[in-house]
Amino acid sequence: GINKDQKVAFIAKNGTGKTSLLNIITGNAEADSGQIVMRKGLHMAFLSQKEELDPKLTVEETIFASDNPLLEIISNYETALLNPDDADAYQKAFEKMDAHNAWDFETQYTQILYKLKLEDLNQKVSSLSGGQKKRLGLATVLINRPDLLILDEPTNHLDLEMIEWLEDYFKKENITLFMVTHDRYFLERVCNEIIELEDGQLYSYK
Repeated sequence: GINKDQKVAFIAKNGTGKTSLLNIITGNAEADSGQIVMRKGLHMAFLSQKEELDPKLTVEETIFASDNPLLEIISNYETALLNPDDADAYQKAFEKMDAHNAWDFETQYTQILYKLKLEDLNQKVSSLSGGQKKRLGLATVLINRPDLLILDEPTNHLDLEMIEWLEDYFKKENITLFMVTHDRYFLERVCNEIIELEDGQLYSYK
């Protein structure tokens, strides 16, 4: 079980089924037996080791393609800014930004992209390096603000400065986290529980 605001690290030797278990939890693979029980309406985001991003989209379009309703409000506002002649559309978009307090969210997602060194919002995904794609995947799941965030090796392709920023981000934000990581230092700084898989058994430690 994973409770709200818990930050759980999942560790096991390579090849013992960590990624398989993550795929079962996230609905990307079928379990042979047992069942996954989730709270109704739970919003979950999963960062896998191999990000499947649409190569035709830009960095910004990738962010806005996710299903966070606040992103749609910001997108409508940015579109309205580009059409100064339509004062009515601008007014409506502005009022929606106010009503949903989307200004803070816009600031935060801009900061996330900046910290992960994804400043060129118009760059096509097809031209990104493997590391940039992984960071874009990480940015997208963070910006989505899910109820449960599942991460498979989140610190791969991050430099020290980014890892330290991510540690601080997880400490500040009320995020429920379940992650696989080999980065022991990151694990110690971020998580409050460890679940270990060994010989088909799960062991949990505070």
